Amino acid sequence: MSTRETYLGLPVIDGKLVRRSDIETLPFADFWRESPVGSTVFDDERRGETFVYLHDWERFARLFIATGRHRSMPIPDSTE
Repeated sequence: MSTRETYLGLPVIDGKLVRRSDIETLPFADFWRESPVGSTVFDDERRGETFVYLHDWERFARLFIATGRHRSMPIPDSTE
């Protein structure tokens, strides 16, 4: 059985989730926490884990990799 991975080598759980604890191991976890993720994080009481939806993690990762920013950061003024 192969394990599917997403950006930065994080395992995909149930085809649609990423463990928050896996994100927390990344060196930029504090930066990730600055992005408003409240609506995309949920606690699975059955598993005793917190998850982030895969599509939200991938959206964050694409923006971070391309620009070094997260969605809550203001867009820099190109005239500065």
